[in-house]
Amino acid sequence: MIEMRGVRKRFEGGVEALAGLDLTISKGDLFGYIGPNGAGKSTTIKMLATLEYPDEGEVRIAGVDVVERPEEVRRLIGYMPELFGLYDQMPVEEYLELFARIYQVPLSQVDAVIELAGLEPKRQALCGTLSKGNRQRLYLARILLHDPAVLLLDEPASGLDPLARIELRELLKELHRMGKTILISSH
Repeated sequence: MIEMRGVRKRFEGGVEALAGLDLTISKGDLFGYIGPNGAGKSTTIKMLATLEYPDEGEVRIAGVDVVERPEEVRRLIGYMPELFGLYDQMPVEEYLELFARIYQVPLSQVDAVIELAGLEPKRQALCGTLSKGNRQRLYLARILLHDPAVLLLDEPASGLDPLARIELRELLKELHRMGKTILISSH
């Protein structure tokens, strides 16, 4: 489902973030991508999400080349960056309805992802009033709206308290049981 062959990425100043990365993740796998800060985890995930392109090598999602057909890849993935913003003055349900319209999916998907993410008690809460754990759940719900086959999660547990980490782990297990291919990075 995820293939990277001979991937190299250099940044300004000669910094080589990836030096010949080979990575294969099969359909339905839950894969932990672990390494210290600066090891190239976020760069790898951004390439898979079509936000960065390799200087060398091949990157494919479900056989689709991320450089040649990025729009097709974006329909296959749900990408959760380490840092993300929400519309703080918008209620949770309205926020998800907005993105359902953007993704052109039925509004019934909003109810489904609210339930899956355990956000029912927060449905009418303003996004800006949510705890860090519930903000993570909301963003994860957002990326699930279009039912992507592949989830790319960059440090999703960063800054969460122990209980929120356990809840996130349980949610990831449920998504894995649903057949999602999940790449999760962590240090």
